[in-house]
Amino acid sequence: MGRKLPPPPPPPGISNKNKRRKENDGKPITENSNGAGKQQLPPPPPPPSSSQSLNSKLRPPPPPPPPPHLSQIKKSDTKRSATQVIPQKPEMPPQHLRKIMIDHGDLTSNKIASDKRSHLGSLKYLPHALLKLLENMPQPWEQQKEVKVLYHTTGAITFVNEIPRVIEPVYIAQWATTWNMMRREKKDRKHFKRMRFPPFDDEEPPLDWLENLDDTELVDAIRSKEIEDDDELRIGFMIQDL
Repeated sequence: MGRKLPPPPPPPGISNKNKRRKENDGKPITENSNGAGKQQLPPPPPPPSSSQSLNSKLRPPPPPPPPPHLSQIKKSDTKRSATQVIPQKPEMPPQHLRKIMIDHGDLTSNKIASDKRSHLGSLKYLPHALLKLLENMPQPWEQQKEVKVLYHTTGAITFVNEIPRVIEPVYIAQWATTWNMMRREKKDRKHFKRMRFPPFDDEEPPLDWLENLDDTELVDAIRSKEIEDDDELRIGFMIQDL
């Protein structure tokens, strides 16, 4: 009667190993003489390589996406920057350009020596400046002609900022009439004088406008009397003066 009965066997779905695991939960793992525990933990992950660690340190984190309203503002700014607005510059009187020419009469001064790089770089555009000057010279049938001039900020070079435009039949008629009148004038020898060549010496400074040319009277333009008397022909012929 004092003898204890053995415990009942486990159900068929549970094995003895599972029962031992449940009993060992929360208890320290005992090691065998070989050093192996009854319950082995998974091995730790391998350490990252040196290249991967350097790349992860050097690589910056990706920036957060901008809000939608900021992206629209950036698109509008790029559209505005693409369109270039040229400011309207005021037109200066002719005396302003003449003063620049007087200041640059002596190229050995200290003021011009500081801008030597600009003056040397402007020599590349000197043929174009001479072409624009010859292109806009007043024709024999024009008494005077005012043009717009574009000058560099340092005063190194100036350009005539205009393109003369006239239809071809009118231009041919103008030169044909002027040529006949110049031949008649040369025959009579009233206004033609022989020039001395070369007209200027190599070391002679350029002529000053105020001293030599400002007070002189303008020479009459070469125009035909028949065309001057007829209003219709004069309006159609002298189309550049209108």
